[in-house]
Amino acid sequence: MKKTLTFLSILLLTIVTTGTWISCSKKSNNTSGSGSQALVIQTGAQSIAPNVPMQFTAVLVDKNGNTTVPSNVSWSVSGNGGTSIGSFSGSTFTGSAVGYGTITASATVNGSTLTASLPIGVYTPGLFAVVPSAVIWTTGAGTIPLTPVYLGIGTTTYTYSSSDATIASVDASGVITFNKAGTCAITVTANGLSGSPSVIVPVMVTGTISVTLPVTRVSISPNAYEMFRGDNTTLAAKAYDMNGNQVTSSSFTWASQNTDIATVDQSGKVTGVSLGKAIITATASGITGQAEVDVLPDTVIMLNPIWASIAAGDSQQFTATTYTVNHSTKTLNTTPIANPSLTWTIPTYGVPVFDIATVSGSGMVKMKSSATIGLGSIVMATPTSPTTQPGVSMITVSDCNCGAGTAGVTGITVTSPITINISLTSGTITSQILASTVGASGTLNYCSNSMSVCSVDASGLITASGPGTATIKICCGSVQTTITVNVTM
Repeated sequence: MKKTLTFLSILLLTIVTTGTWISCSKKSNNTSGSGSQALVIQTGAQSIAPNVPMQFTAVLVDKNGNTTVPSNVSWSVSGNGGTSIGSFSGSTFTGSAVGYGTITASATVNGSTLTASLPIGVYTPGLFAVVPSAVIWTTGAGTIPLTPVYLGIGTTTYTYSSSDATIASVDASGVITFNKAGTCAITVTANGLSGSPSVIVPVMVTGTISVTLPVTRVSISPNAYEMFRGDNTTLAAKAYDMNGNQVTSSSFTWASQNTDIATVDQSGKVTGVSLGKAIITATASGITGQAEVDVLPDTVIMLNPIWASIAAGDSQQFTATTYTVNHSTKTLNTTPIANPSLTWTIPTYGVPVFDIATVSGSGMVKMKSSATIGLGSIVMATPTSPTTQPGVSMITVSDCNCGAGTAGVTGITVTSPITINISLTSGTITSQILASTVGASGTLNYCSNSMSVCSVDASGLITASGPGTATIKICCGSVQTTITVNVTM
């Protein structure tokens, strides 16, 4: 997938990396079975949306590559820094808060405790995503490139940083190098998008495996692929031993974790069935490699604004425009079509501090008066058609504090135009608001309701950031007025 897309995608573009985490941790000396088996989590590294259940599976693999299902597997999750990001019910994990952490499976075999761990991310859809969104890999197994996917129209550049480069470092083009065993996070920042949003990719680097297995890693090429319904492609799998040598005698069993979205035959041929993401697996000697196939929509919905900064207690109207997708170029056809029937929603988490807003059936978002400045969420417009991609916009709680006001202020006079037009190609992307209080001298406060269109500083200087229309609020206590800013290319 290209690093910049010209169509809107709200699905979290996640990929499970092509390797299965194996670990063997013994509480006692080597006994029968403990030194000749390893616990393997077959589901792979994941990044999922909050409140979406994900079932995990683990098997025991012996030195001959045979697998058995342990009956006493226990599952746990720990968030980065000790935070809670979700919980398990049996082997099913459900994320409850945004963040990343580690999932661990444990099983007792012949008096020894075997464990396996992998990274997990819980994130809502954003203005852009990163593929893969969670990485688990081993030292000496090569590098993995990160591919940012911009979920909107236009272009941007990206910067990358690692929370611990001694574990996993990343270069300026997004290629991760795995240096030693441990966990860290790669932050990908989109420069040029309003607010410079970022995505965090949890990374786990594994060490030396203590059990000799015929296969320790399976890779699938390509590890990510986009197609439309009815399209097909053939994936290739390779198996490697613990020394990094290819095991050419291995045979693979292919499967799809989401057969309603994409199917795969035993030659690795994948066929797109319906819109969404499918995880395709290839298993050899009990070890599973995984790749993501994204079945793209025939039609997408774009929301306006794509990012709104709304003060606590204020409202913002969102609108939707629908476009068909050119299958050859994977870009939007320029002429919109009639909007389908839409259901407007904002995710809820059951935690009052994170449930910051509500939305009406017509797309009117109301920020709660108790919403905390700086928190964010998304608003979605979902169609009934399974071949049309929903629209998504970001919303944040703005710091639009109008203050207590000043006694005697009865109004606000704006001497600059109340409708300001800015062209991004004109060379001048700023405009100064000229306003003053009426009746008494008071301090004016300014805020923009669409940071993707323009921002405004404390002096009233507007800076355009993208095409669209924004409303600038000018206020002094309860005395308020607004101006409109139209930004074009």
